Amino acid sequence: MSNIQICMHAVLPLFIYILIGVLVRRTGMMNDAENKRFNKILFTFFYPVLLFSNIYDADLSVLLDIKLITFALVFVLISVVTVTAVILRIEKGSAARGAMIQAIYRSNFVLMGVMIVDSIFGDEGLPVVSMLVTIVVPVFNIIAVIVLETFRGGRADAKDIALNVLKNPLILGAAAGVLYSLSGLGMPYTGETVITGIAEATPPMALIMLGVSFDPAAVRAKRRDIVICVLGRLIAVPAIGLPLAAAMGFRGPAFVSLLIMMASPTAVSSYPMAVALDSDADIAGSAVMISTPLSCITLFVWLLIFRTAGVF
Repeated sequence: MSNIQICMHAVLPLFIYILIGVLVRRTGMMNDAENKRFNKILFTFFYPVLLFSNIYDADLSVLLDIKLITFALVFVLISVVTVTAVILRIEKGSAARGAMIQAIYRSNFVLMGVMIVDSIFGDEGLPVVSMLVTIVVPVFNIIAVIVLETFRGGRADAKDIALNVLKNPLILGAAAGVLYSLSGLGMPYTGETVITGIAEATPPMALIMLGVSFDPAAVRAKRRDIVICVLGRLIAVPAIGLPLAAAMGFRGPAFVSLLIMMASPTAVSSYPMAVALDSDADIAGSAVMISTPLSCITLFVWLLIFRTAGVF
């Protein structure tokens, strides 16, 4: 199979699922209230089961790649500092600043990472990407609370941040997977069948719901800020990070996991967090809606570049 075919196979399904969601919205089969309720179900139940499924029967000793974990966390922290410095220069509104910083540094790693790594490597790559998600997602969440609290004039309370992270359904699902794996217990056939079925259904359903959320009219008022967010998330961040990852010697599932962490669209959960912390919800929501379909193109290009270069 050619490099183009491999990359198309990884990315094209994302576009098709999103398109299905757009058609669902256009035909009126689902309204905004129903979409929000379904997204809440995905976030609180389906995503945690997905992470549990990818970790619970894995050999955790294989996943303790300190070099990979360290590189990912350092890159995220440097990205936040750099993006904050840039946004402070070009945007004056506090609420817009918080939303833009979050939209650029915080990627939809959970959804895109699992789906694309599975498409390219199959079961071999899922434990690696799931473990990296387990470590990176809480860092994303902690930084998001600090950034949004700072730019609404509040003060981030360490106790509240810790409690919010511990209660995050994604963290609970991944932690349950780690504990179950360490316990050495087997999974009954019926339980494994149910868990696997839910895990396989989660990425397509989440992408369809993103398509349902897509509303072009919502982006017109704040076009400049949204363009900056989308270009930063899909182009600037991966253009800096991916060559560094390749130069550091990351290959195979580890490199592709980093690629998705750096190059996937703005995290879906950034919108409800922006609403809750009085940030600019229009920018936050529009960054998700615009970056997600465009990422089908940019992810294909990034995958093709590094596949052709023999990095994975």
